[in-house]
Amino acid sequence: MDSPKKRFYKKKGNRIAHLNGIRAFEAAARHHSFAGAAQELSVTPAAVGQQVRQLEDWLDIRLFDRATSGSSRLTLTEDALRAFPDIHRGFELIGRGLNSLFDEHEENAITVSASPSIASKWLLSRVNTFQLEHEDCDIQVETDVALVDYAERNIDIGVRYGLGQWEGLCAQHLMFEDIFPVCSPEFAQKYGLTEKPPEGLQGIPLLHDYSVPASNGYPSWQEWSDNVDVPLPGKLHGLKINDFSSVIELARRGSGLALGRSRLIEDELRSGELVCPFTPEKYQFRSRFCYFLVWKNEASEEERISVFRDWLLSTVS
Repeated sequence: MDSPKKRFYKKKGNRIAHLNGIRAFEAAARHHSFAGAAQELSVTPAAVGQQVRQLEDWLDIRLFDRATSGSSRLTLTEDALRAFPDIHRGFELIGRGLNSLFDEHEENAITVSASPSIASKWLLSRVNTFQLEHEDCDIQVETDVALVDYAERNIDIGVRYGLGQWEGLCAQHLMFEDIFPVCSPEFAQKYGLTEKPPEGLQGIPLLHDYSVPASNGYPSWQEWSDNVDVPLPGKLHGLKINDFSSVIELARRGSGLALGRSRLIEDELRSGELVCPFTPEKYQFRSRFCYFLVWKNEASEEERISVFRDWLLSTVS
């Protein structure tokens, strides 16, 4: 009898055997857990484990080393490591093939990814203008605070805030950003912020953006203090929020002093809803984080994405 390896394709119609098990293996390998794969596939972890074990039995090969504790319970074996890239790529190609079966207008559709703050404060107005200039192109914007898998979510291009390096993606610098304190005019008057330098910021309610709390380089009061040489109180108090747009909304309402990101508060500064109470030239710094356009490697030559990318770059001054 042929070995399992020789019987991978069933003779009738070259149909792939154990497809559900292969899909379970691919998802578990990406998530390093049966639980993560189960959530993605909308089944139970036990079902994923069973499908993977059946695949292992059929192949007569162990695919995972299983640990009973630790942060990574599943580790790919050497055999699985060799096979995974092709299997993962295969599912990506299947997804692209299915997408090509959609209506013709989908050929000119572009899915754009950004964080909620970047989308609402900067991107959407530009996307709307692009849509008016390119009526044959449909734009879909997806927002998410967490970094998303562009292949899994079928994202064509996105705007990301960071240092410019994301595995598996091409990145092109879009724009720099300056960081400085902002508040409502009423708040500045109440605390006399325009009449004195911000030495120490004692007794002033601060608003903290914790969108990326563990990231070295994401704008924070401590980084502002280090860059402009202004000491901070021994213990920082104030409201902590993991959404920049909400931080700015509270600042606009007079609830505290926030760190403004120049690219995302242009409208509020222009309208006077927010002011920079201290001398901008002295009490601002250029963030190490910048905005980048990012896209999948295989999408580099697609004309619809190139057109949108070049147009968006042309809007940045």
